[in-house]
Amino acid sequence: MGPSTKGFLSVLMLSAGMLALSGCGNQSSHNPTLISYRPLGLCKGYETPDGPVAAGANKGFAVFKIESLSNTKADSSFTFAPERLFVNQSPPVLALGTANRRFVYPDPRFAKIMGLTNIPEITLAAGEKRDINSVVLIPLAINNPGGGAEANQFSYELAYDTGTGDKGDQQNVNEDIVFTITNPPDAKWLLVENCKELLK
Repeated sequence: MGPSTKGFLSVLMLSAGMLALSGCGNQSSHNPTLISYRPLGLCKGYETPDGPVAAGANKGFAVFKIESLSNTKADSSFTFAPERLFVNQSPPVLALGTANRRFVYPDPRFAKIMGLTNIPEITLAAGEKRDINSVVLIPLAINNPGGGAEANQFSYELAYDTGTGDKGDQQNVNEDIVFTITNPPDAKWLLVENCKELLK
């Protein structure tokens, strides 16, 4: 991989803060599970002992640091499976469907390369909170695939597939879950060649 080049994009990260959606079952929108995370930026690839991994043309890896999981408001357990996290790059008319969901890339080498521990599947008991402080990456198109305003092409927000069965086929999104983005409202996406640069 060539020398790292950093580019500060003039695009603001989404500052949605907390997104609460109603759910069903033992939990409700009044006692959701909280997922706190911080977008670190975009990168074009990373080095592994087996060779480089590249995102490809007009693509990049969005890297997110999952900071904590909190089930303190819930009255039932919650199982967090990191591979169910995704970014929806569908056009707005299809945003509630499954047309272009980009899920976590399950490379167990990535967190170690970044100097962190891989995130396993975790079951939180009711009332439990756990610090995670590790990363996931999601392969994305970075050429404004949704056809929206140019300023939105680098605005990515995590969602969670809470349906049953194989991921990608469900309609349940963020059910009984609240996401908290911990970046400052004016934070900007960073685009680098090597993903390791995002943690410097």
